[in-house]
Amino acid sequence: MTPAPRAREDTESGVVLIIFAIAMVVLLGMIAIAIDGSYGFVQNRRAQNATDFAAFAAAQQLYSSSYCAGSSAPSTQQITAIIQKLVDENSAGIGTGWTAHFLNAQGQAIGSFSPSNDAADPPPGACGVTVSAKPSWTPFFAGIFGIHQLNGYASGSVGNVRKGNPIGIVALNEAGPHEILGGGTGTFVVSGSIFLNTDVTKQPWTGSAVDPTTGVAWEWDDAIDAKTDSNLYVYGPIDTVQATYNGQGLWPLDTCFQPNIKKTGANSYTYASGDPAAQLPGVQMLCSEWGGSVTVDYNSINPTFSQITDPLVSSGAPPSPMSLASNVCPGSTGGTPIQSYAPGQTVLSPGDYPNPVEITGSATFEDCPGGYPGIYRFDQGLWINPGSGDTVSGTNVVITTGAPYPVAGNVPGSTDSQGTFTATPGSDGGDLGGNGAPCLPSATMTSAASGHGTPENETSSTACAGTNPTTYGVVAYGDTTFVPDNSMSGTGNNFSVMIGGANSSIVNLSGPTTGPYAGEDGSPGIVLYQDPGTQANFGFNAEAGDSAAITLNGVVYNASLANYGYSAPTDYWDGVGGGIPFYAGGTLQTGFGAGWTSATGPTPSSGSVTINGTAIVDDFNTDGSTNITILGQPYKVPGASSLSLIG
Repeated sequence: MTPAPRAREDTESGVVLIIFAIAMVVLLGMIAIAIDGSYGFVQNRRAQNATDFAAFAAAQQLYSSSYCAGSSAPSTQQITAIIQKLVDENSAGIGTGWTAHFLNAQGQAIGSFSPSNDAADPPPGACGVTVSAKPSWTPFFAGIFGIHQLNGYASGSVGNVRKGNPIGIVALNEAGPHEILGGGTGTFVVSGSIFLNTDVTKQPWTGSAVDPTTGVAWEWDDAIDAKTDSNLYVYGPIDTVQATYNGQGLWPLDTCFQPNIKKTGANSYTYASGDPAAQLPGVQMLCSEWGGSVTVDYNSINPTFSQITDPLVSSGAPPSPMSLASNVCPGSTGGTPIQSYAPGQTVLSPGDYPNPVEITGSATFEDCPGGYPGIYRFDQGLWINPGSGDTVSGTNVVITTGAPYPVAGNVPGSTDSQGTFTATPGSDGGDLGGNGAPCLPSATMTSAASGHGTPENETSSTACAGTNPTTYGVVAYGDTTFVPDNSMSGTGNNFSVMIGGANSSIVNLSGPTTGPYAGEDGSPGIVLYQDPGTQANFGFNAEAGDSAAITLNGVVYNASLANYGYSAPTDYWDGVGGGIPFYAGGTLQTGFGAGWTSATGPTPSSGSVTINGTAIVDDFNTDGSTNITILGQPYKVPGASSLSLIG
């Protein structure tokens, strides 16, 4: 080979190396953009959620304040603390990197504050808040190019211009303890007021706490509680019934939560100083008596109300959507359209569905032509159970249910040799419902916190009919002691609406904005309605392993307990003192898994449940690792003369 060709060959080799180096830079740049960009999108989405939730919760504090149109006077420091808590819970990348402005009733900024500048009181006319944040995060690949930090921007704004106080939960049970119960390991956030209709008379957890200096005592009746390792945050007041027990006024929490209480005996307590009413608002409580660590935070407690009746069966309430005539779209001829649902069907039309319906993929609930609300009636229950990546949605719809969905572990029944489940008929011709207590695999173990420090077997020896593999009813405990009730065990959750699904599945349902079921000022009205004459519960992410992202916009209504007065029997499950009450109807259950792990029981739930509106139920219970957020709204619900839900 001559020297000339060799030189030419060396030159070409160098060119290849240069091209390869340039290509690697471009390739790394594309990888950095793809991975860091995707991660950045997630961080910015979390920041947006944080600012939205923070602005909403902060604005709720101002709505009834003396600065806007009420009498309370929250400080800027209190508003700042609320924002910081929600920022921390939803986006770790923000920290204290946020600023906020107060808004007047017209939505105009009238003053600013931040974590480092919150000394001044809110200005006159402060009725809303806008929160802006600049999240930051460390990229995975961009550091190769000298970029060691990426930044984003998010902003949420809420101005309270509607009339009426925001109401998160109305719990109508008249005599039951644990009427609001935060359980499992998830977070339970209520922005807006909670109304408790109970003056508890049957309960094994009551405790009297006496101030030794004044002799003033409260009977802590445990109407609202949290357990295991849960956190309940109420950004608003807890309104409860004025009553006495053993001659003392009722206070709706477990005695364990009061930091100025000292335990002096098995069921005896004394104040270290002061009484609970003097320590409000902005109370933050911690209870670790049984080994778990739970918190209950709230703005104030007002035990001065009278008991109310169900606002949706009172005079002036809208007609029941169970009525056949109300299921006909305007302009339709003939009777109510009878619908059927085929597996895999993607669009459902308003009407009466006489058979059980399970939705396993993506689907849409349509409204009526011309924008009229779509009324759906599911006579034998509805199970929304989408797979990974599926979306189930419906806007301007009312979904109403009667009998519970017939599935083993939910209602009693039997399974034939082909695996077909048949529910046991009831005396009224419908399916025989469960009693509201779940069926679990044998030897499912309670959490240490729920079992007073010692995990215990949750299940009885009574098999739940029709389950394969066999599950067993939970152990029931009596309503005045912690002694097992051998005459009672779980026979099924009794859900008429079951909404859950796989990880990354989405369910988004909104009530109507016009017509008799609409909310106030164009906001969504009743979106879920359980026939009050048929006992059944609602279950959201309440099956083992459920992890859907569920959003319900409007009023969620289930007040179907046949008897919630003083003669109503009350039993509990979950350990010696875990105390989850079970009823055949009226309970809104979110999440699954009362403190156990996947190693000691069925897979707990995760996912999220968000209610943008008001839950009108008999009882509200949460479990599992599901996060529950209720963003209360004022609603125009006729018939609520004793409790103003009217904007």
